[in-house]
Amino acid sequence: MPPIADRPARPTRVADVYLRSPAPRGRARVRWPAAADRTAAMVVVVLSPPSGVGLTGLVDQLVDQVDAVVLTVSAAHVIEAHAALTWAADHAGDLGADPDRLAVVGVGSGAALAERVAELAADEGWPPLRQVALIWPHDDPGAALVRLAAALSRPPVEPTR
Repeated sequence: MPPIADRPARPTRVADVYLRSPAPRGRARVRWPAAADRTAAMVVVVLSPPSGVGLTGLVDQLVDQVDAVVLTVSAAHVIEAHAALTWAADHAGDLGADPDRLAVVGVGSGAALAERVAELAADEGWPPLRQVALIWPHDDPGAALVRLAAALSRPPVEPTR
């Protein structure tokens, strides 16, 4: 898989959605890859700090590199973040994505939210997460996305009993 910088950007479709409380009030944005295989596309929830500054390029790369339907949410606390993740899991089919291929990405202070939301999802058994990526301020976002794409391209590991 070529690095993100070596791949030409593909056009995406974009829509703003309004999530109900307790999800964050205001808009969340959904982006779809232009040529995604609707039966294979995964849904990725990107949690960002309330400012959401600087995410556009990162989300565009995520859509392109992972061929994912991406819901970007600026959540202030774990209750909002968990509600947004649950909404994405419940509506994955409506978004044209596979509900069994759900990931969460946390960016900046959103990484702490993503970490906690992943723990909460595991404790509750819902929603089932395929992958969690935490991108801290000192991380290279491009390298993190390459690792995420590689992890998501592998088949899921079945839990042992």
